[in-house]
Amino acid sequence: MQFEVSVAIATVLMVGAFILDWPRAVAGLALGIVCRYLPYGTIFIPVGVIMVSGAAELLYPWFGRTTEPHFWSFFLGLFAVAGTASSLYITIRNLKDRL
Repeated sequence: MQFEVSVAIATVLMVGAFILDWPRAVAGLALGIVCRYLPYGTIFIPVGVIMVSGAAELLYPWFGRTTEPHFWSFFLGLFAVAGTASSLYITIRNLKDRL
């Protein structure tokens, strides 16, 4: 039951992140998959979330998604990246523990 609830919460977070900002959410998925197999994934997830969100904030004006870097866009990007990366990281960990 606990595993099913965590998967449901992770799914809701991921769907919300994809609705909010799908490019950063995809980057968060990649970050979650990569960090799951690193020895210090719990350290790399927060650092990677900040780096991916910041890099996307600086690159978005070049792609025309925003006019300039902005704190609130960075903050929403943190949610999008963290929502997917941490949800996937925790779900994979719980799945491995369950099997």
